[in-house]
Amino acid sequence: MKQTRRVRLRSAGLLLVGNVAVGLTLLFVVEGFASGVYFAREAFFSPVVKEREHTEYDEELGWINLPDLRIQDMYGPGVSLSTNSQRFRIAVDAQERPVPRQIRLVCAGDSFTLGFGVGDSDTWCHRLTQINERIESVNLRQGGYGFDQAYLWYKRNSAALDHEIQVFGFITADFERMRSSTFLGYGKPLLELHGGALVNVN
Repeated sequence: MKQTRRVRLRSAGLLLVGNVAVGLTLLFVVEGFASGVYFAREAFFSPVVKEREHTEYDEELGWINLPDLRIQDMYGPGVSLSTNSQRFRIAVDAQERPVPRQIRLVCAGDSFTLGFGVGDSDTWCHRLTQINERIESVNLRQGGYGFDQAYLWYKRNSAALDHEIQVFGFITADFERMRSSTFLGYGKPLLELHGGALVNVN
């Protein structure tokens, strides 16, 4: 009787172990298949980042706009994107000093300031000039930038642009981007505070 019970317990134990082994095997197979599908999707089927059409690599910032560019129908029929020789989203170069009696403001930020999806004359930075004819706006924005990149880009260009006002447009994600050395697989600066100064450690 005891021997029969032991045989039954042993059989039940083996059955349990077998079921667990089969379950784990199926889990690994499904997990491996899912990982393979995810990798294939990311490698071959992910949509191209739109900013790649008007940017190039920059050692300090990760990427910046191409100069003297005009892409017709960038965001749709009649919705174009233009950059000047300074890589700003304005059709003409910004002089060091504004025209007398004009107030120059500089816009910095990410793709929302860039005006992703709208034409050159419909960015909010450009529309500020419609408030008062004395306002001259210079759009320094770059698509996909975090707060760190926008700051470094402004720092690089602001000294050569005499201006009275700076408007810094940002979203919550811009702060999150500051915590990473990459964005959508692209390298970017990573700022840390060393000795009271911001230092790029990437």
